[in-house]
Amino acid sequence: MYFLWVDPWIRKLWFAVIDDKKQIFELWAVINEIEWGREDNARRIYDLSVFFDELLEKYDIKWVCIEKLFFTKFNQANAEFVYGVRWMLLAKFYEKWIKILELSPNQIKKYTTWSGSAGKTSMQKTVQKIFDLAEPPQPHDAADALAMAYIMFKKFN
Repeated sequence: MYFLWVDPWIRKLWFAVIDDKKQIFELWAVINEIEWGREDNARRIYDLSVFFDELLEKYDIKWVCIEKLFFTKFNQANAEFVYGVRWMLLAKFYEKWIKILELSPNQIKKYTTWSGSAGKTSMQKTVQKIFDLAEPPQPHDAADALAMAYIMFKKFN
C-alpha cells in the first residue's frame, strides 16, 4: 500500500511516495527547466498528466494528500496554471478511486510539529526524526513532501 503527496507549483511539482512501513520510494520534484510562456501551459499540464499516469501505474496508490493552495497579490499570475495542474491531478485521482486529503500549509506543520507556525528548520528536523534519516531532508520542500506523506500514513494506516 502506498501513500502519495503532491505540491503543485509553477516551476516545481514536489511529490513523495512512501509505503505502509514508512519506507521512502520516491521523493523529488518535477522541475521545469525550460522558460515557458503562458501559451505553453496546456502542454505542461499534459506532460504532467502523462508523468502521473506512469507514476500511478508503477505504485498502487491508495491515498493522496494534496496541499491546499493559497495565493497572495504577488503570485496571482501563477494561479491559473497551478489550479489547472491541481484539477487535472484531482480528476486523475478520482478516476482511479484514490482517496484524497487536502491540507493547508499550517495544518501540515501542526500535524507534524504540533505548531501551525513551525519554521522550515523545525519541519526538516522533525521529518528527519520521523523517517530516521541521517540528515534533514534538503531542500525544505522535500521535508514538506515527506511530512504530508507521513500524515497520510498515520491517518489511514
